[in-house]
Amino acid sequence: MADAVRLDEQFAIITEAERSASPPRVLKHGDTFGVFDLRGDIVAMESGEQGLYHAGTRFLSRFELLLGRCRPLLLSSTISEDNTILAVDLTNPDVVRDNRVVVPRGALHVFRARLLWDGHCLERIRLSNHALHAIQFPIALRFDSDFADVFEVRGTRRTHRGRRQ
Repeated sequence: MADAVRLDEQFAIITEAERSASPPRVLKHGDTFGVFDLRGDIVAMESGEQGLYHAGTRFLSRFELLLGRCRPLLLSSTISEDNTILAVDLTNPDVVRDNRVVVPRGALHVFRARLLWDGHCLERIRLSNHALHAIQFPIALRFDSDFADVFEVRGTRRTHRGRRQ
């Protein structure tokens, strides 16, 4: 019979969700830090730790870049040595209409550079067309906020919480 595990710590970190196989990208400067996926997105997941935090509160709980309705394909993702800049290279997947590829994978290059500095998060998105013709492509940014404190994100339940409007 297995022994019972007893946790007496007030802020123990307990999770039932599996972590992603890929390591998160983490930026930090002062009281501000961000936890992103390899594409530089904050993917909204129940009990997810990804987000943009300042002074212990998560200000962004979702921030996704979409090409059309699809997430772009990852080419590379790096963080500066001082953990303040995230640089991500992405490209488009094949776009198919009427069983025909109208925009081949790799025709668009998307470069994202995100900087945390002095309580601010700045992002530059640069698009380059490598096709031999003009491409019209909708680009969307989906974002959301829950203003959860870091202990809530880690699983602590609050007795009272504000209403979302």
